[in-house]
Amino acid sequence: MANQVNSKPEKTLLTPALDIYEQANQVIIIAELPGVNNDNLNIQVQDQTLSIEGVIALATADGEQQGHEEVTSPYYTSTLQLSRDLDSESIAADFKDGLLTVKITKKTLSIPHKVDVKFI
Repeated sequence: MANQVNSKPEKTLLTPALDIYEQANQVIIIAELPGVNNDNLNIQVQDQTLSIEGVIALATADGEQQGHEEVTSPYYTSTLQLSRDLDSESIAADFKDGLLTVKITKKTLSIPHKVDVKFI
């Protein structure tokens, strides 16, 4: 087996493809994270910043050893600055078949509403 001299594997950073939709009462973010499983997905919110990270699980067959490795633990990372109109305390996320769906509720004051006028 040949070994490459002076080769240091580096992490491969990938940016997930994102779709962002705005509805009357929420914003929906859909991120494509193929190869990521539930145990390797991390979503955090801090100071109106949403961070999405997912490590791709590279599996090897039983008894198989990797002789040469150029990609180690490739992972997705994306950071989004959330509008102050969004309630960072009211976030729900679902993950299925490599698609992450994040729903963020708008703050009540940010939702357009009709003002009733009282005629005197």
